[in-house]
Amino acid sequence: MPEGKGYFYADAAYDSRKVLNTIVDRGYIPIVKPRKNRARGYGARIRDRIFDKDKYRRRGICEGFFGALTNWFGDRIPCFLIETAVTRLLVRIACYALRILLRVSIMEVE
Repeated sequence: MPEGKGYFYADAAYDSRKVLNTIVDRGYIPIVKPRKNRARGYGARIRDRIFDKDKYRRRGICEGFFGALTNWFGDRIPCFLIETAVTRLLVRIACYALRILLRVSIMEVE
């Protein structure tokens, strides 16, 4: 996981001490839904202090976008070079974002 900042949205599958501590160590704020048997540790303490159901609901927006992107293009990027894979992924995202923008502009005209 690269270092960064901002929120890290995830479901309850990511609620473990190791994952939460890694998220916090890399500079992210965990918005992770707690399980019944909550994880312990400093990452979990930050999660418990920060967690908000309204923020957690925003997770579906990103998952919906990337799920639609996967449905549109498929889930494989057939290449060996990392630079080629990144380029193809960015082109796919740009194409799909353009598709959404065109839909919105068409709906505004009608």
